[in-house]
Amino acid sequence: MNKGLLALNIVLLIGVAILFFLFFTRKDKVTPVITTRTGTDTAAQWQHTPVAYFDMDSIEANFVLWKQVQAEVVKREAGINDTITQMRNGFQSYYQKLQAQSGNLSPRQKDSLGNELAQMDAEIKNRTAELNQKYQAYFMSKQQEIVTLIKNYCKEFNKDKRYSYIIAREPGLFYYTDTAYNVTSELLKGLNAFYNKKK
Repeated sequence: MNKGLLALNIVLLIGVAILFFLFFTRKDKVTPVITTRTGTDTAAQWQHTPVAYFDMDSIEANFVLWKQVQAEVVKREAGINDTITQMRNGFQSYYQKLQAQSGNLSPRQKDSLGNELAQMDAEIKNRTAELNQKYQAYFMSKQQEIVTLIKNYCKEFNKDKRYSYIIAREPGLFYYTDTAYNVTSELLKGLNAFYNKKK
């Protein structure tokens, strides 16, 4: 599960980096305004571009869909762990049974059982890898679903074109943010309503 959260954080970080790149390279609306003051050097002043932000931690803690996905992810992870534990316990039990009988077995039977145990071990490893792969695919698809829903709602939220950008603030990514541009509570309230309407 931590790997999934790490993956989401990486996706969000890449998204923010793209937004910053677009912001600093955009030439269509944001153009430098050059003003000349008497007795001073020429200074470039940039037209104000409104940027709103929301705290991703608050969205993760309070968005209904996010909480549902987290509960489902925890349930699936526990189910996978139980399945793997049962397979390993079955293998261990069978191995111990064979150990107890090993004195009565011929070398040929021992070889045959050794091959059988190796095949069982390989099957357990393959099944574990398959379950983990399915879990990761499920987790990533659910994360993508949440991100898509948030993006779609941000369009709805910004239908009056108040902001040029709405970004997700991650812990440790921004060193200063003006709380006047924090739209977390407003966005979260609308996001939950938007999701309930979509359901």
